This record gives sequence, structure tokens and C-alpha cells, in this order.
Amino acid sequence: MDAADISEIIEDLPPEDSGILFRLLPRDKAAETFEYLPLEQQSELISALGTEQLVNLLNEMAADDRTRLLEELPAEVTRRALRTLTPDELKIARQLLGYPEKSAGRFMTPEYLAIRPEMTAAEALEAIRERGKDIDSLNVIFVSDEKGFLLDDVRLSSLVLADPKMKVSDIKDRPLVSIPAMATREEFISLFEKYDRVVLPVTDSNGILV
Repeated sequence: MDAADISEIIEDLPPEDSGILFRLLPRDKAAETFEYLPLEQQSELISALGTEQLVNLLNEMAADDRTRLLEELPAEVTRRALRTLTPDELKIARQLLGYPEKSAGRFMTPEYLAIRPEMTAAEALEAIRERGKDIDSLNVIFVSDEKGFLLDDVRLSSLVLADPKMKVSDIKDRPLVSIPAMATREEFISLFEKYDRVVLPVTDSNGILV
């Protein structure tokens, strides 16, 4: 079954039964299903899970979904949750939680794929095949220099249709639009609506892709 369907079944069960069903799910399916559950039910499950299950769940979750959950949990539960994260995931969690509440930094995912402008279209597609497995959205690919400065973004369809030998910097696509990490929720929603985008890059005050 799809994770969204499983989450609906869990939502309709009493807490003592939903916890049992959730524990039976494979590790990757459990994390995916958990992200579909309402925050109140996520909090109940967090409190009910054993340490090993909590470790598996939180380390498998998408960073942006995990951040929203940690924001809503009681302080003591949040501290317990943070202690279960791997060093790499803990660094990401602290980074996202360090941004002001309801800012773009809190809602973004730090898991993105960036390519270099000097790559050919063929090289860029090969890089996407190699490194794109765990990326939430690949329909827009970011272009940055070696220091991480955001230069452009390009739709995957444009890369696929380009001459394989054409450089990424020569592919003509839409004008670049980016979101400052400190932008408010109203500000970044307005940008999505104004430019009719489904993915937008987030940058720090120096233009570095975050």
C-alpha cells in the first residue's frame, strides 16, 4: 500500500492500536507514512516509540518535515528526539531550527542537487543519475559555483532536451528567482505565486545556496 493510504488507516485507529500497526512497518515505509500523519498523532507516536524505533524514524525523515515536527513537540520530547539523531542529521536539524519561526529557512530542505555551469548537459544528467536518488524534487536543478554561490536554475526537461555537448551555462531557461532564508512565510509564498513556480532555491545573505 502507498504510505498515504497507510497513514489514513493509522489515523482512524485508537492510539493503542495505531502504535502496534506503526511498529510493524518496515523502516523506510514507517518514515514515509509518518510524514503524512497530523502533528498531534506524530507527537503521540514519538512518545510511545522505543529508542531504537525513534532513532530509525527521525533519521529517515526528510529534514524539513522533521523540523516542523520538532517545532511542535514539548521541549523535553524535542531534546530526547535530538539525542537520537546521527551527527550529520543533528547538524542539519540545528541549522534549520536556528532560523526564525515561519521563515523560509525553517521550511526549506537542505537536501538539494547542484550542478556546475561548465558541465555539459550530458555530464549534468549523469551527475543527477548518480546523486539524485534521495532528493525530494528533481524537476528543477540548481546551478552553483565551487563556493556554493547560486548562479542559476534549470528545469530537468531543458537539460534532457538540450544538445548533450551544450554547456549548462548556455542553456536558456527562465530568469532566476531565489528566496532569502530569512524571508517570512508570506513573502516566500508570494514569490511562488507571482512567478508560478513549484521549486525555488533558498540563499543566505551572501547568495550562497542553502
